[in-house]
Amino acid sequence: MTDLSWEEAMSELTAAQRDFVTGDAAGIKRLFSHREDVTVLGGCGIFKNGWKEVGPRLDWAASHFAGGSYRQETLSATAGSDVACLVTLERWSYATPQQRQETQLELRVTQVFRREAGQWRLVHRHADPLLQKQELS
Repeated sequence: MTDLSWEEAMSELTAAQRDFVTGDAAGIKRLFSHREDVTVLGGCGIFKNGWKEVGPRLDWAASHFAGGSYRQETLSATAGSDVACLVTLERWSYATPQQRQETQLELRVTQVFRREAGQWRLVHRHADPLLQKQELS
């Protein structure tokens, strides 16, 4: 992972997520591809397909945040010439517009990127709550 454009995309992603926790979806919307094959499997249990659905859903999701912090732990990052996959744990500490009480959220996240016009663009995000290990019976 020494490709400078990949490193720039990862910096852009971190900045976008930090803005998102303040209620601003503009950065993540810039990072997303605006094509009709983009997908989101959101942390609140929804799925959206195509930029016409994904874009507004990002605005809706960001509107539920009113400040806090974001950090990411990268578990795996693999980038080819045109496609990349990022697997992370995200830790959000946030307040909502209605309640200023801080809430903690831990997500396990898989994101897929592709090169479009020489730039890495997010084409898929799947996030769900990080659960404690459960023993199988």
